[in-house]
Amino acid sequence: MPPIDSTRARDIPDDQRLTPPVEAAPAAPPVQRGLRNGLVLGGLALVGIVALNARDMAALGTVLAAFPLALAASLASHLPQLIFTGLGWLALLSRAERPSFGRILLLRWYREACDSLVPAGAVVGQAAVTRLMIRDGMPADLAAGTATLGITLEAVSQMLFTLIGLATFMALGHATEATGFWVGAGVAAFTAFALVALQRPWALGLLRRVLERLARRWPRLQPVWLDRFQQSILRLHGNPRALAISTLSHLGSWMMGAVEMFLLLSIAGFPVSFAEALVIESFAQVIRSAGFLLPGAALIQEGAIVAAGALIGVPPGIALNAALIRRTREILVGLSGLVAWRRDEARGR
Repeated sequence: MPPIDSTRARDIPDDQRLTPPVEAAPAAPPVQRGLRNGLVLGGLALVGIVALNARDMAALGTVLAAFPLALAASLASHLPQLIFTGLGWLALLSRAERPSFGRILLLRWYREACDSLVPAGAVVGQAAVTRLMIRDGMPADLAAGTATLGITLEAVSQMLFTLIGLATFMALGHATEATGFWVGAGVAAFTAFALVALQRPWALGLLRRVLERLARRWPRLQPVWLDRFQQSILRLHGNPRALAISTLSHLGSWMMGAVEMFLLLSIAGFPVSFAEALVIESFAQVIRSAGFLLPGAALIQEGAIVAAGALIGVPPGIALNAALIRRTREILVGLSGLVAWRRDEARGR
């Protein structure tokens, strides 16, 4: 092995010396866990559908007969959700910086696959697609800033969606039963405002001071990247039109979730109005967010839909059938997304 030229090493800028190569992080472990989780969740969903209707063979036959149509409706209403979230992400980038819309949809698909099947999937998925954007040629600070702001605007739009659901619930004559909804709206609002606050200069300055203290013991924690990240975040915050378009796009995605719930309950045999479906979806999503560390908020999502359906008077069996059909759609989309993500990573290497 040739000797290391220490003079040349000293000439390398710190930020380049401390930046690990993008292709060094392996993608296989989360993919393997996600595939395993998908198979387990799929088996549980099938067992749940059968067990739920086992005592009534006629009901089981009706559910199984309607299952393909319900699954197709779930898939059809979910595609616009992906498109809306892709548009929300694309709106944050200038024309010179943004990838193609097709590439954005692929990256959103990968992230959703992680969110559905990998523990702490929202974090893992966002890190994965950020790494892929860097590999595609986007500056690291811009990719990280866009990812951070994208998560924040999703939280802001969910807060708005929850408030719309709360207002609709009260307009339907349930003002005295809205205590749980108020709590959910408060949690959503707190999350959104906390994420916004953490991106302000005072919060980033506090982070810098913490990292500088830690770097006295662990030099690799020097915040040489923080200035570029802060500049990127503040530049993105300086475009209110893009922020508004992105927030409305994410809100459109949440609304399409209500369309999906409307279709699923109608096919499951308990037609509801769109306003009632919106109430169920908005409340269920607030509860679901509590299980973000579990793959796809397993079991929490199903319980959330049953609990939210009870607010409107949907029988638990009907609500659970609809929840299990949605789970099946998430598993199918997630498994195919994980396979596609792994192939994308392999092409990069």
